[in-house]
Amino acid sequence: MQNIEEIADKLKQLPDEQQDEVADFVDFLLSRLPALPEAERALRETAGIWKGEADGLAFEDTLRQQWERRR
Repeated sequence: MQNIEEIADKLKQLPDEQQDEVADFVDFLLSRLPALPEAERALRETAGIWKGEADGLAFEDTLRQQWERRR
């Protein structure tokens, strides 16, 4: 996979019309992603509502953010 910054730089070099085409294509690809399973969706919707309980999803998101900063 190419670096996101490289892709963004290449995209900036395209004319506006072609940038719109790329954005439409990305939207198309995103629309083809499978939906979240019901169990995962329920966990995400109810994350953190129980007082005093660990919020596993928030912890997971925090870890991902930390790893993103290390890149």
